[in-house]
Amino acid sequence: MDAKEERKIIEEILKDRRLPHSIEILDVDGDKYTVRNNFGSTIIYYKKGENYFLEEEL
Repeated sequence: MDAKEERKIIEEILKDRRLPHSIEILDVDGDKYTVRNNFGSTIIYYKKGENYFLEEEL
């Protein structure tokens, strides 16, 4: 994944989840995105359709 595509995904997650903090993508496995926020927490999101859901929301 190039930097432009990664930035697009980050912006989509921030907008969809309405996050007030920054994130970075650690790993992508299909529709599973592992990210770390600026507090150091690792979070897993799944993309379903055009929305991103937390792992425990599924």
